[in-house]
Parts: sequence; C-alpha cells; structure tokens
Amino acid sequence: MAAESLTRLTGVKMSYLSLWRIHREVGEAMLAVLEEEEAASSAPLEVEEEPGQERVVAFDAVIGERASVSLDGTTVPVREEGWKEVKGISVSIVEEAAAGGPAESAEEAEAHLTRHSYRMRLADADTFAQVQGAEADRRRVQYARDMECVNDGAPWCWRITADYYPEALEVLDWSHATEHANAVAQAAFGEGSDAAAEWYERAKADLWQGAVETLLGERWRELPRRQRERGKTIRNGRAYLREHRKRMRYQDFREEGYAIGSGTIESACKNVIGWRMKRGGARWASARVNPVLAMLGELHSGRWDEMWGRIQQEAA
Repeated sequence: MAAESLTRLTGVKMSYLSLWRIHREVGEAMLAVLEEEEAASSAPLEVEEEPGQERVVAFDAVIGERASVSLDGTTVPVREEGWKEVKGISVSIVEEAAAGGPAESAEEAEAHLTRHSYRMRLADADTFAQVQGAEADRRRVQYARDMECVNDGAPWCWRITADYYPEALEVLDWSHATEHANAVAQAAFGEGSDAAAEWYERAKADLWQGAVETLLGERWRELPRRQRERGKTIRNGRAYLREHRKRMRYQDFREEGYAIGSGTIESACKNVIGWRMKRGGARWASARVNPVLAMLGELHSGRWDEMWGRIQQEAA
C-alpha cells in the first residue's frame, strides 16, 4: 500500500522491500533517540534542574496550563509469543467549552482534551514507568498549572501515577466505573432484565452526582443476595468501587473543569496502535514492535518533522 501510494503521489517508483528496509531503519533510529531521552530523564540528578536547562528537549510544553495524563495498555500479536501487552501514555491539555447549561451526561461534560501526544512501548511496568516519565518531561508537565491522571482500574497505572504525579488529581475513568456498576446490576437481577436496567440507571445517577457513599450504602441494600459466580461478581464490584471511591467524585471533578474519561489513551490504543499493528494476518517479530511504536507515537503526536531533524542531526 505504501509503495503504491508513493508512486501515485510522487511518481517515484520503489519496491515494497526497499520501502520496508527504509521503514525499519527509520524506526530503529527514532527508537534510539527516544531511549536516549528516557535514559537522560531517569538518570539521577547531579544538580537541580533549572527552568530552561532540562535534560529532555521540550515539545508543545504545557507550562501554565491544565494537563491530563492517562495510561493504558493494549495487546499486539508477536510471533512465537502470542498476544503481548503494549503500554502507552497520552498527555493532553484540558480545555473548557464555552459556558452553557450544566452537563447531564459524560458525553456532554464541559471539559475536553486537545493537543495530544503519545508514547508507547512493549515493556514491563517498571521499564514503562521511565518511558512515560520521559514523555511527561518532554511536555513539561511539572510546570502545568494543575493536572489530573485519568486511568482505568489497572494497578500498574495507579502505581506509576502515585510515583510520578503525587500531586495530580486522580480520576477513575467514567466508563470503567459504570461498567462495574452495570455488571453488578446484571448479576443481581438477571442478564438483560428490566430490574437490572432500572437499578443500573439509579446507580449511574449516583456516580454522576459523586454520591459514592449513597451507591455503596442505600443503593447496595436494594440488591438481592446471590450465590456462586453471580454473588462473586457483586462482591468484586463493591470491592472495586470501594477501592476507587476517592477517584469517583465526578460531580466535583466536572464542576472544577476536569475531564472524567480516559478516551484519549483508549482511542490511541485503537487508532494509533491497533489500526497499524492488528491488521488481518499481521504478526510482528518481537524486535520490530518498539521501532514501529516509536514511529506511530511521533507521527500521531505531530512530531515527525521535529524527530526527523533530530535523527539527521545525530547522523551528521
């Protein structure tokens, strides 16, 4: 497809094998630049960094603005290893929409995210912590006016958040909270039943208003007791909501102008990673995954030209 497009758009003919070879070389060069950046970002400080003297080159700095950071993972098919998890970070700017009536749903929430950047890697959580830290440094999130971290319930996401962004507002992704409430409703009242739908709507209203204690108290007492797997689903749902109760003050978050969804990183998992790396029949050699991720991240962050300049400079 790329070789055909090159010929159609420029008149230059190149075999797909040659194009693939160049693609491989560029990906490896971009990954090398990113890894060098990550090593510098995570190295122990010999002296305190002053503004303007940071070790990581800035790009689209969020200085003085409200920043939103989200972490998530998706899987890609790797030869001889099966489906392996790729982890990613998105850094965005939180902007408030024009003043209007109060939002009545997650889709109508006033805050929205712009100016996204991404960095992804096939790595364990400890290694990825340094990877995402370099992306945060690149965007200068330490100078943001204030910031939030919006994640799903994965423990590794919250562990990194606590280590790297201890002052950030922690928000559990709205859709994950409601998914757990819906699972409880279906287990308690029966899959697809009217009673399940009615209880779920009341529970969702509690969450939207930030009334977590009402949900875990009064609302929970409306549930019939169940055994075996259905009972386990209900108990696990309550444990999940209890664990994240401080991250579900959605009414407060919305009134303060924060986003309550991690759609940016979830969209990146589908459209930045999945669109390229999960095509029918595709299987990736392990060594090829991270170079391709490096290119995808830089392309979709709007940094391709800047990165290409850095590669040429290092080559020179």
